[in-house]
Amino acid sequence: MADEKELQIQKNLDKINHRIMVMSGKGGVGKSFVAINLAYGLAMQGKRVGILDSDVHGPSVAKLTGIEGVPIPISEDGKPMPIKVLSNLYVLSVASLIASDDSALIWRGPLKMALLKQFFSDFEWPTLDYLIIDLPPGTGDEPLSIVQVMKDIDGVVIVTTPQDVALLDVKKSVNFAEQLKVPILGIVENMKYFRCPDCGKTTQIFSGRGIEKLIFEHQLDLLAELELDPNIASSGDQGKPYIYFYNKSESAQRLMDMALKVLEKIEAK
Repeated sequence: MADEKELQIQKNLDKINHRIMVMSGKGGVGKSFVAINLAYGLAMQGKRVGILDSDVHGPSVAKLTGIEGVPIPISEDGKPMPIKVLSNLYVLSVASLIASDDSALIWRGPLKMALLKQFFSDFEWPTLDYLIIDLPPGTGDEPLSIVQVMKDIDGVVIVTTPQDVALLDVKKSVNFAEQLKVPILGIVENMKYFRCPDCGKTTQIFSGRGIEKLIFEHQLDLLAELELDPNIASSGDQGKPYIYFYNKSESAQRLMDMALKVLEKIEAK
């Protein structure tokens, strides 16, 4: 039985051409927002894309993509499948597997590792150009388990906010990637500033320049600087990804530029 599961995992992995993790050192920096919009950006470039929400304790991808309450589809072979949200975009979240939005999974490491493996041993995945993996905050069990299950990760996008207090957490994410020999595709600096809707003047909400120093010392690329935009919050609450539904805005253009940079980095290999 164990061999059969490993064969199914490998069969699904063989259908995925490129695998990208999105991680952050701490919560509340907009990591899932970036993961969703990266996936949509790649899909808008004609790529077949999947999103895997691997945050067992705080899954938010289902909410952000508007699939809350949508039943898991079943393949012709009787296997569950990721949910199709566009003709070329698929989503799988642990939120689709638990009883209600209020349910909590109180699991230790081995159980979480088993669940993450089940995403590939028990599900039938479509052929994909890219799989975007939204990791939970930090460098604990889930990120390590994903690296072990996926075996070959093309790169990681690290999301942070500008303040110096976030620097310690970003350093941990950078060290995690370097120790596991996962290429760092770049940094996304979220909530960089707020733009006054009346006069257009920008104001930095968070102080600190530690991120710039880290980027220089580790020779990292800055993929995007994103502003605080009320439409970002409302789009997430409505399950309407920002890059898709607010595509004329400056922030959406920066998100698309981020997706294009990632695309170029991966496909230039």
